[in-house]
This record gives sequence, structure tokens and C-alpha cells, in this order.
Amino acid sequence: MSLPHWKTGWIIAVILVVSLTFIVPAAFGQNSVSIVVKDTRTKENLDGALVYLDGGYQGDTSSSNVTGVVIIQDVSQGAHTVRVTRSGYNEITTKFNYPAESTVTVLLSKEALVSLNPNGPSPNAINIVFYPSSTSYSCTDNEKVSAPDYINNETLFRHDVLNVIDTTYMNLDQVTSPPDPLPENYQNYFNFYYYYDPSAPADAFSGCSGSVPQSYRDTVTFSDVTIILYPTYHGRYTNVSCQPTGCTQILGPGRVQMKAPADQEMIVRHETGHAVFGLVDTYCGSTYYWQDDPDPNVWSSLASCQADAQSHHRDPALCRQIASENSYSPVCSKNFWHWDPNPDIMAGMYGGTFGDAATQRINYVLSQAGTGSPAQSGSTAVSLGGNA
Repeated sequence: MSLPHWKTGWIIAVILVVSLTFIVPAAFGQNSVSIVVKDTRTKENLDGALVYLDGGYQGDTSSSNVTGVVIIQDVSQGAHTVRVTRSGYNEITTKFNYPAESTVTVLLSKEALVSLNPNGPSPNAINIVFYPSSTSYSCTDNEKVSAPDYINNETLFRHDVLNVIDTTYMNLDQVTSPPDPLPENYQNYFNFYYYYDPSAPADAFSGCSGSVPQSYRDTVTFSDVTIILYPTYHGRYTNVSCQPTGCTQILGPGRVQMKAPADQEMIVRHETGHAVFGLVDTYCGSTYYWQDDPDPNVWSSLASCQADAQSHHRDPALCRQIASENSYSPVCSKNFWHWDPNPDIMAGMYGGTFGDAATQRINYVLSQAGTGSPAQSGSTAVSLGGNA
């Protein structure tokens, strides 16, 4: 016997309602809790976070239909512990009570130390950490100025750091002496990181090479060189009363610190010569001089310079005293000698290369990578000023 159409439709509707009554709990579960994972600073939902409830893995925030959310089913009443981890962020554990709390928002903060080593750090490498400055300097006004560029924009800071690495460290073979080539894989002799904590920035113009918070020193105990990077140097460097644009200080074993502007490639190279390779200035001025043995680029006597040149098959006649070399410079001379011809990176900031003697020193330091801190001796502060 067939049923009237209206009865058939009514029966189907009843069946659907009954079916949905059972399907909905099956799909979404009973006693569910939503774990929402967000970035502390941006408040954006984070994917790729792993969520654990009372020690048991519950899923990741990429597998949900809603980014940053994991729904945990069949949660019993009472107190629970949720733990959330994500690469590049600090792990966090928090407690909640169900059913009083059916949605738990977890805020993750980024790890301050960020590795820039795609294949992981090498144990036999020089560790270089970049730190953002919240200050710059106006040589026009002879005063320190606020520079919030990096503190408000990690993306900009990271971009500048990567650019400095690419133009300074990854291309050393383009500015060193061809007769004494660097190791074929010299780029692997460095580990690079940056430290980013907007609440605790560096001050590039507090002292010669700037200052970093003590919390950084307490946390990052493995750094060989800390580079305080500031965006740009304002105005024109015209006299000794104006702060230098770059400076390096040796603060103790494994505590070499330098500052440099991100937009001045030659200054970064010059200060890297000091901070990483222990090279000495070859211009005549109010800086520090010493014979940076072994494999120095500056000697404390003409005889030492000539003997070193001869032993390394260089022309001893090119040894010359560090002194004013043009009529535009103030009268100056030092009781130290150098060999590398101009344009020499350690003599200025306008161009040039690392000469034979400097390259020999660079190769020596690279050969020591992994045996301790970069080879350093003698100096407490070396700096370079110039147009910015």
C-alpha cells in the first residue's frame, strides 16, 4: 500500500531530524574543549602548534578547519593541563577547568634567539649574533636619536640582517687576496643568529660599540661576536666630536661586540675585520694599534714588517709607516707599519679589499674556527667614522 505524498515527506523529515540528532554529537563529540593558539604580539592564530592534554597528544593547529584551533573531544569534568609547543616559539603549559572553560586561548611568544642556519648550526664555526638597536645618531645635530624601525618591525630587521650576511660574509672571497684563497666552503665556518626582544633592545650609541641588556648575555652564552645593527647613520661625520659610525670592542673571551649601520656595507666589512678576524686599522688616527700575531696585518717595527713580507714572498719594500698619506689629512704618524696597498678596507670605508697580509690573517682565523673564540688580542676598542 502506498502512502500519500504528504505522509511520505513527513516521514522523511522525521528520519532526517532523528539522524541529525545522532550525527551532530558524533561529528563534534560531547564535552569538547577548543584550544585556540595565538601569537602573543600580533594576536594572530598560529598554525603548526602541537597541543597536548594532560600529557597526551591531541593534534596540531594546522589540521583543523579553523587555523590555530584544536578541538579536543570527550573532556571529563574537572581540572586539566594543556601544553602547547611550536617551532620558533617558547613552549607554554596552562591549566583550565571543564566545563567552566570550554574555550582555552593560549598565547605563545616567539623565542628571542632565532637561528639563520637552514641546515642547523655547525659545531666548528664562529657564532655571530645580530641584535637590533633602538637608537641611531645624527652627526648633523651631534646627538643620539631614537630609531624605532627595528623594534616595531622584525621583518625589516631580519631583511637587513640577511642582506648584511650575504654582502659581507658570504662574499668574502670577492674582497680578499686571490693568491691566498679562502677555504672552498668558508661560508660554513660561520653560524648566524639574530636576537629579537622588542622589550629589551640594544642601544648602539651607549658607549663606543653600544650596549645590550644583561639578560642577553645571561641567555646567549655561546656567541663569539655580537653585532648591534642600527638602520642608518644620519648626517655627515665631520669631526672627532661626532660619534663614530662603527666600533668594535673586546669585552672578554667570547665577548666581542661591534656596531654598524645596516646600510653601509663597507663599514660592516671594516668592523668585521676587527671583530671576527682581529685585524688592526691601517689608517692614522685616534684608534688602537698592535702587532696582531700570528699572521698580523700591522707590525710594531719596520724590520718585523719586512721580515714577515719576505717570509711570505711579498715585496719588503712595500712596508711603510702608518701615517697621513694625503694633504687633506691632519699630520699624523704612528710607530707601526703596514704592508697592504690601498685601497685597503682596514684603511678606510670608501672601498677596497683585504690585502695579502689581511687575507693571510683571515685564513688563520678560519683555520682556528671551532677551537674557541675568534683569534683576538690587544685592543679594547677600534672604530671607524665616515659619511653615512
